[in-house]
Amino acid sequence: MMLTISKFSLFLSLFLTLRAFANNLTTDAIVPVSGTNMGSVQLPNGDTRLYYQDKNDGNIIEMVISNAFTVGVFEESVVLVPSAQVRSNSPVAVSLVADGDTFIQVHTFFFSPENVLSQYYWDDKLGIQGGPNCLTCVTNKGFVGVAGSQMLYAMASSATSPPTLRVGFVSAGAPNTISEAVNTGSGWSVASLST
Repeated sequence: MMLTISKFSLFLSLFLTLRAFANNLTTDAIVPVSGTNMGSVQLPNGDTRLYYQDKNDGNIIEMVISNAFTVGVFEESVVLVPSAQVRSNSPVAVSLVADGDTFIQVHTFFFSPENVLSQYYWDDKLGIQGGPNCLTCVTNKGFVGVAGSQMLYAMASSATSPPTLRVGFVSAGAPNTISEAVNTGSGWSVASLST
């Protein structure tokens, strides 16, 4: 009988501890995200910028997170690209231009509904740039990707001045290989992978 009471007491203690823990959980414990494709960058100070296409409304969302999920917290989210400018189920690629401990630009690439390689970016001096009328964006060049392709990557190098941006995708003009849009500071050009 004593053993049974002891087991019951242990069980009751465990139950009350777990119940207290569960009661302390709130809806703020997790951040609901309903997305398809995503990309992210980590800033020199550890902050994270995560970009994804919302599967409900098609917008590309920017999430600001203070660091890695284990130590950081969600701070805010905003619509970066309205759904009218994004292909449904578009891949999302992101690159960061930094100078030492300072981030200068964050570039987000995706495909438009017409499969045009498109871009929005944040610049430390100009703020948000993007959309069909952005003269400095790759969007303005009209490079068309293969319809439905999920292949897209982006990278930036601060080793050159100005920085070099590279965006890989499958071009409608060369559908059997990878093409790369490159901007070394004098505008965008495109070339296909060759030997």
